[in-house]
Amino acid sequence: MKFDLVTEPWIPVIDLDGIRREVSLAYAILGAHRLRRISAEAPPMTAALYRLVLAVMHRAYAPADNPAWSELWDKPRLEFAPLRRYLEPLRDRFDLLHPTRPFLQCPALAAKSPSSAAKLVPFRASGNNVTLFDHTTDSDSVRLSLAEAARWLIAAQAFDPGGMKTPFEKDKSSERAPCNYFGVVVVEGATLKETLLLNTHEYSPADGRPELTTLEDRPAWEEAEAPSPHPDQRVPRGWTDLLTWPARRILLSTSDHHGAAVVDKVVVTPGVRLRTELAMVELMAAFRQPTTNGKPKKDAPLLPIRLREVRGVWRHSVELLLAGGGGRQRPRLLDQIADLVEDGYIADDIVYTLRIFGQQLDKNNAVVESWAEEEVPAPVALLRADDDSLGGILGFAVKLADDVGEALRALERDHRAELRGAPTAGIDLAYWPQLPQPFSVFLRSLAAAHVGRGPQTDAVNAWAAAVRIAALTTANRWAEGSPRQGRNLVAAAKQHARFTGRLHTIVALFHAHTAAFITRENTA
Repeated sequence: MKFDLVTEPWIPVIDLDGIRREVSLAYAILGAHRLRRISAEAPPMTAALYRLVLAVMHRAYAPADNPAWSELWDKPRLEFAPLRRYLEPLRDRFDLLHPTRPFLQCPALAAKSPSSAAKLVPFRASGNNVTLFDHTTDSDSVRLSLAEAARWLIAAQAFDPGGMKTPFEKDKSSERAPCNYFGVVVVEGATLKETLLLNTHEYSPADGRPELTTLEDRPAWEEAEAPSPHPDQRVPRGWTDLLTWPARRILLSTSDHHGAAVVDKVVVTPGVRLRTELAMVELMAAFRQPTTNGKPKKDAPLLPIRLREVRGVWRHSVELLLAGGGGRQRPRLLDQIADLVEDGYIADDIVYTLRIFGQQLDKNNAVVESWAEEEVPAPVALLRADDDSLGGILGFAVKLADDVGEALRALERDHRAELRGAPTAGIDLAYWPQLPQPFSVFLRSLAAAHVGRGPQTDAVNAWAAAVRIAALTTANRWAEGSPRQGRNLVAAAKQHARFTGRLHTIVALFHAHTAAFITRENTA
């Protein structure tokens, strides 16, 4: 029995007609010009699949510089010959069920008794991995198709939570897999072909590109020997090594179910611990300088930008979009895109999308609490901008939203305190979801003004108005939901009036702060 990931359909995609289907690894690359994007059943899985396909892209096509990259970009489709040359000697390595080298698995784990396949699926409770609404236990039968099992296997290597795993011998403690530490950023174009190339970095291990990539760099499936079942720790050998990092030792077990092979058992043990500073090696993440009491910690390692519940990742647009400055680092793939625009390979008026994937773990980093997928427009005009004014305007735009959000929380907090009640998170849930769409418009308008060398005043005014409307809508709904009698009514009216005064002051300060940057831009 075999399941060849090169030819069997297993990668979920959306095509250009909006139809969902599954395609093979080969078609995901060679037919990428006919597809819109990869879209799996969970955001972390989508991110993990992108990283795996990108590892193949780098090894098969390996554009060593911008001219080589542009040759791939200008052709209507990705060529067959480079992919065939790469995959033909490795075909057995892409067999999910190979008897001696199953794909991304450790055959030595056959000595261990397997557990339920629920261990691969975060929303299925198994052992200590208890979730709130799922009641699957180790004794329940969870059956995954071979395509599903392949996807969850890849997702586990990138996103498996930490905690206790089945030990091969004694060591059962595992760190969370690397992609749990950051929001995985994918630059999205009009087709999957564009997306794959936009996320393919100049790749030449002999020349150390990307940075810290060595001649020993290779994806996990190119290893000469099957992985040892014993846990390990090391630094990555390069970019494709990191893209396919073996955070777990895993072995799938199959059975027959109504004539079809399914995966119903699995062994998961600790794998390789990553030992490096992420900001030095990870190209698909943004980073910021940590602070203490609002002051930057200059000698501390940069912290990755992560997705958080309620508040959108757009709040980190400065770190995500703008070239490195004081205490920040955008995804380094964007530096290459900015260079490609500068060299004339990409038009300077295009707007791509940053699609960011992540998951939230519990306080022990052992249980998945939520998944997230968000998007931020990425006008290339902002990616190649090298002046301070855009960073100032964007920074104060985010600060406006934060300050207004704090004023709304103070509204509810002070009202509850006056009535001796407990505060709730309801006002955050009402306010923040209103802002991503107008912020997207703001970014596009800001980029258009930058390209046309015109004033950013219209963009700034429209953003301030959108935040003000969102705040007043939230405050008014809060007031309407307050008890309409006696002391409650008087207290709500007083706090609402106080909030509107704070809002007026916050918006006025925003205009005063941004005016200095707008003036600097227009007089330059």
